[in-house]
Amino acid sequence: MRSTLATAALAAALPLMGGEGTWYLDVHQIRPTLEGAYLGTQDGKAVNFDLVKDLALAKDGAGPGFAVEYQGPRFGLEASMESQKYAGLNQIQRDITISGQDFAAQATVQSRVKATNYTFNWTIRFMRAPGFWIGVDLGARGTSIEAEAHAVNYVFGQKADATFKSGLPMPQIGPSLGYMSGDRRFSFRGYYHYVGYKGATYHHAGGDVRYFPLDWLGVRAFVANESWKVPNGSIKDDLDIKLDRNGAGFGLVFKF
Repeated sequence: MRSTLATAALAAALPLMGGEGTWYLDVHQIRPTLEGAYLGTQDGKAVNFDLVKDLALAKDGAGPGFAVEYQGPRFGLEASMESQKYAGLNQIQRDITISGQDFAAQATVQSRVKATNYTFNWTIRFMRAPGFWIGVDLGARGTSIEAEAHAVNYVFGQKADATFKSGLPMPQIGPSLGYMSGDRRFSFRGYYHYVGYKGATYHHAGGDVRYFPLDWLGVRAFVANESWKVPNGSIKDDLDIKLDRNGAGFGLVFKF
């Protein structure tokens, strides 16, 4: 996935290299909530669990995220990645199944999850006024989830272990708008992406505010909201997925 995004970003950037625009490099961190459930079959193995209700999953940390951007008068280009960690400890109240492994009710389950997100986005600005613009975003976003769970049933002395992986690559299509002050020290961008296909839906909305106290260094604050609903028989033939990811992040931005 990383090499694919890097290749796509480089190919898209070639027409822009000679244009009148600005390049940005930022280091950021975001620790969003992660909620949702899986029900059905994944890679031929049964799954039936809820990240919060069953696993009591909560935020446990986040690694640094990185992004490279080009922002020009007509086009914008972004490639970024970040990851988060979640952990849970819960005595489950019902039978659940993770990758074909059954966990009986009343077992104590300890779980860890790593979520990694990759984004490639191309913005075409078709309406411009001094300081303001309206455009459309075209791109792709990949979200991979890796989970492991360990359970002990102290009543019956039973133990169980399981690992689970899931990938959700999604197109990024939708309107965006922005504002930049005349001296380029303050900027704002907002966007909304939506995809619907065979009953499956994906929403991604967010906003990004930046301020540059120095010509080459700025600070960034942003929010993001994502929601996946993939009913059984839509994109995945035997799997029903519901996921929600919401959070705010902060970062440093280098301008050159």
